[in-house]
Amino acid sequence: MPYKNESDPELITRSAGVTQVFTQEFYAHLVALVPTPEVYRTIHENYASSYTALLAGNSDKAEEFEANRNAVYQGLAILHGLAKAVTIKDPTVSATLGLNTAASKTASAALSRPSGFRVTFASDGQPFASVDRVLNAKLYEVWGCDEDPNVETNWKLIASSTACKKIPLQGLLNRAKNNWLKIRGMRGKAETGPWSNFVNVPPAR
Repeated sequence: MPYKNESDPELITRSAGVTQVFTQEFYAHLVALVPTPEVYRTIHENYASSYTALLAGNSDKAEEFEANRNAVYQGLAILHGLAKAVTIKDPTVSATLGLNTAASKTASAALSRPSGFRVTFASDGQPFASVDRVLNAKLYEVWGCDEDPNVETNWKLIASSTACKKIPLQGLLNRAKNNWLKIRGMRGKAETGPWSNFVNVPPAR
């Protein structure tokens, strides 16, 4: 428990400092940072609907989808932090919100979720995948799917590279179909990081 090993004079001094700034106004500010049930329900519904639109091949929704997903991540992070903070008084809060399992998975992940995943095309039409560097990653795996991306068995490894930029995909995609791609960082075969967002590569015209 924080501050448990402080002496009484130290703890009194620290607590006195808190009383100076922990006003009703500051308390109201803290409460306002926590999403209300209505706000969280809205950001969840926005995320779910934009994900459905993206799966339908509406690539124009990609930026909106990312913003909605980040809003859900932020809301979950705040609720998880709040649940963790009040465990000392009520250890059931995290389990009630269903956040205890997710928290343990996040804690065990050594590699961060990739950001900036994108597919670009050279002047000759050759596709390349790139992503922002993932700290401590030694290898990057690109997986592809040209069927329903919600079915895990439809995904397959199509490319791997020690570089995070300009990973060649020529001849690895079925350009007659709609393709979904995702990427993850790895540190050895036994340690894999979380997946990036999906990137949609529409059929060639």
